[in-house]
Amino acid sequence: MDLFIKFLKYEKELTELKLNTIERFLREESKPQKRTSKSTIVEKILKDSGKPLHITEIIELAKKDFDTELERDSIVSIIIKKMNKGQKFIRTAPNTFSLKK
Repeated sequence: MDLFIKFLKYEKELTELKLNTIERFLREESKPQKRTSKSTIVEKILKDSGKPLHITEIIELAKKDFDTELERDSIVSIIIKKMNKGQKFIRTAPNTFSLKK
C-alpha cells in the first residue's frame, strides 16, 4: 500500500507540473504579439543573405519569409532615411542595399 501512495503522489506532482506548463503557454499566447518594424525586417533579410540585395529581392523575401507586403517607395524611403543618419544601411548600386559594417 505504501508503494501505491508514493505512486499517487508522484502522479499528482507530475500532473501539477504539466498543468503549470500549459498555463504558462496559454498566458504567453494571450499576450499581444509585438510587431516587427519594416526597417527590422529589411535588416534581418540583408543579414541572412550576407550580400547586397536589390529592393525587388528584399520585397520578395519579406513576403516569403515574413508574410509581409512591403511597398517599394515606402521601404526605399525608410532605408535612405537610415542611410542619411549613418545608420544600418549602405547603397552598393542603384536600388541595391547592404548592411553597414
